[in-house]
Amino acid sequence: MSAALDLIAANGSRVAVIWLLLILLAVIALAGLALPRGVRRPRQISAWLADNARHKREVEARKAAEAQESIRYAEEIAVAARRAAATAERGRGQCQRAQAGVEEAWRAYQNADAALGRARLAAAFVAPLSMPSEAERVRSLRLTAQAAYRRGDLSDTQLLDALTHRNGWDPMLHPVEQELALARAAVKHRFARYQQALEAEHEAWRASDIATAAVRSLRQEVTAASTRADVARSTLAPAERASRGRVPAAA
Repeated sequence: MSAALDLIAANGSRVAVIWLLLILLAVIALAGLALPRGVRRPRQISAWLADNARHKREVEARKAAEAQESIRYAEEIAVAARRAAATAERGRGQCQRAQAGVEEAWRAYQNADAALGRARLAAAFVAPLSMPSEAERVRSLRLTAQAAYRRGDLSDTQLLDALTHRNGWDPMLHPVEQELALARAAVKHRFARYQQALEAEHEAWRASDIATAAVRSLRQEVTAASTRADVARSTLAPAERASRGRVPAAA
């Protein structure tokens, strides 16, 4: 290029015009080579330019849609992480209540077992001739069974059996022996409740562990999604970028 300029300066305007024409032809030739095969006429070139511009707009629109989707996903996963954290917090509260329920059920079982010991001792000293009437014994069974049910010492099924004299409930027994039968039933029921409380506690801790693991996984995904969203946001137009803001962090 510097040699051409020196030659133009030395030989005057005619040579300059010739060199300019040669350069222009070279540029046109290079532009023609850059065009796709078969695109040579002006109308074809215009169509090619329009198609190329449309393709660029489509690519930009697709990239913008992908960026918006990345931002939307990051926002949704952040919301999911906050909800999972709230669920895990409630789960920890349920674990504490379940643990308290186990302790309460164990104390109730111990009290029932102690009552059974007292009933056994009382039954050993029942006076053989101090037998109430049949009506009194039926009434005694009904009243003591209902009282035990209200205390939580009998289940619904056990109360129904006692009132209908089924499954071993005999109204002809002496009231002291009835107390012994009630005490045995209470121990059985309280131990079953204790076992249920243990199972409930185990289930509560299992659910809490699952919820905690979900929170941990979601928070990791929030970090990754937030990074992708920041990159995606940088590709948006300034107005869109301002409207989208930054993805809030997970709790």
